[in-house]
Amino acid sequence: TMMQSFFAWRRDMYGYIRQGRRTALTRETIGGVPFWVLTAGQGRLRRRGVRRLLRRMARCGVKTAVFEDDAWQAAAAKYGIRPPPVQALRLCKLGELLDCVCPRGLQGQAVRLHTGEDGAAARRAAQVLARRARYVALEPSGQTGLERWLLAQYGLAAGCCGHTPAVTVHLGPAPEKLDAAVYLGPDCAVRQQVTYAAPGLGPWPVTEQLLAALTAAGQWEPSEIHVISVTSRA
Repeated sequence: TMMQSFFAWRRDMYGYIRQGRRTALTRETIGGVPFWVLTAGQGRLRRRGVRRLLRRMARCGVKTAVFEDDAWQAAAAKYGIRPPPVQALRLCKLGELLDCVCPRGLQGQAVRLHTGEDGAAARRAAQVLARRARYVALEPSGQTGLERWLLAQYGLAAGCCGHTPAVTVHLGPAPEKLDAAVYLGPDCAVRQQVTYAAPGLGPWPVTEQLLAALTAAGQWEPSEIHVISVTSRA
């Protein structure tokens, strides 16, 4: 039966949810990664069928799904199915994000890094910034370990030395809107829209959620993905 075939396949699968004419659930391989693809049809009866299939996906262990739009995110969340986080992908592409936000480059410039709770992410971001800018200011202040690392690795004394930061990189929540900023925190997808190019996906739309899932699954390298544009929303 269809239910048995579900359990015969991998239980750590990704989901993919889109809208279409007919409600259906199929198994597809996207970018080398297996997905349960749920196509949500229109109309009351078809919407009821979508909820039944969402419940079936959840029973089969699907916890993460790519959503082509927001239509079914709230309903899927009731079954424990949520979009993949995109922060890790954006951190991997920080250099290209900076190129979009600061097209003139950062050579000789000052930058500000608002660190979050993830020390490893802060170091990776600081490394990218130190290779491009002359001054790197860390906030909040008093991050002695990271300051010493910047000085030892790149000869940079943390701070702007009187220069106005050309860009601010946020690893945590960002309360204010800035003219030039890159958002890498939990709210990054709300604060900033990023479009990408990624050859080899065929008919599937190149969305940030899909690329985040493919890289998290270990099937795609960040070097295969390229940032096209960055648009701040708020």
